[in-house]
Amino acid sequence: MEEPKKYKRMVVKQTMNKNKKRKKNKTGHGSGLLQMKVRRLQILIPGGQRCNHPDLLLSKTLDYIVHMKLKLRILKALSDMYSL
Repeated sequence: MEEPKKYKRMVVKQTMNKNKKRKKNKTGHGSGLLQMKVRRLQILIPGGQRCNHPDLLLSKTLDYIVHMKLKLRILKALSDMYSL
């Protein structure tokens, strides 16, 4: 038994709408996922919310990582020194 033409049109229309939505999410400047990750990074890095330019935020992030690694090394050295 064949399905009505109206139903076929609805299925085709829904499929086309889904394809349009997928294309919108994959292309364009500053995708939503990237913006969300940048906002999270701005929250994690001290002073990151004042960084409006991505290069400045990246620089602050690298400085913060180096600072945290240095702090970890110092604390580990102190811990090893007093654990003997």
